[in-house]
Amino acid sequence: MMLIPVHQKMNIIDFLLENTDYSKKKIKSLLKFRAITLEHGKVLSHEDLVREGQTVVVSTEKKETKIGNIEIIYEDENYLVVDKPSGMLTVSTDKERNRTLYHLVREYVHQKEKKEKIFIVHRLDRETSGLVLFAKDEKLKQKLQEDWENVALTREYTAVVSGILEEKEARLVHYLKENQQHKVYVSPVNSGKKAITDYQVLAEDKNSLLKLSLSTGRKNQIRVQLSYLNHPIIGDLKYGGCKAKRLYLHASKLVICDPFTKKKFTFVSKPPREFKRVLSI
Repeated sequence: MMLIPVHQKMNIIDFLLENTDYSKKKIKSLLKFRAITLEHGKVLSHEDLVREGQTVVVSTEKKETKIGNIEIIYEDENYLVVDKPSGMLTVSTDKERNRTLYHLVREYVHQKEKKEKIFIVHRLDRETSGLVLFAKDEKLKQKLQEDWENVALTREYTAVVSGILEEKEARLVHYLKENQQHKVYVSPVNSGKKAITDYQVLAEDKNSLLKLSLSTGRKNQIRVQLSYLNHPIIGDLKYGGCKAKRLYLHASKLVICDPFTKKKFTFVSKPPREFKRVLSI
């Protein structure tokens, strides 16, 4: 492992060409296999810039980049972050036990080390894609879950919703309840669980591409609040959205503070390309 302090703003490839003996081909290979990170854990890609005061970490240990067709965003001795595809359950149900994200990740860690354990920290809806965090220690998992609202410093999603929003940036505050059919709805009398979501319009055509930031983590929170605005997420049949090949909701950014070391970790996943293509439908 090599630690290299950054003294000026540069593209990561140019920085490593200047500060190591690696060829451009070697650097691109290291980037491909997620072997170049910042000290706080962010995995770097060939387009990233590094800035003064940061430290670049270069690992010569080759790492896996996928579990089947599931991309590994980050992995170390404590954490594993993957990019869940749309249509996959996070954990098992009575009807589905084997083709779940947890099952595939558990098989992956057991293949590397039979005694190694893996614990899921949070979940995404089946049709939602994006970042899911696992812990490799049960005490770490418990600490994260006990204070998730505070250790999860940033939780950002990307969504495509029907129509054009009048307000291009706003904070949504609602109280949510769940009926006997397990469908969540906005309470008209401000009773239930408080849900806070900030949104910003990134692009619009016939539909709108949104960045959403959660301050709370209620069941179906984003889906219910956007439906209540009469701008349901494309593909969200449960909450009034039009039919589409998938639910256009993606967990795109997660920033956590390790409850023991207090180090910050930033994980990012770009939404699929079809999110921009569906704007004009």
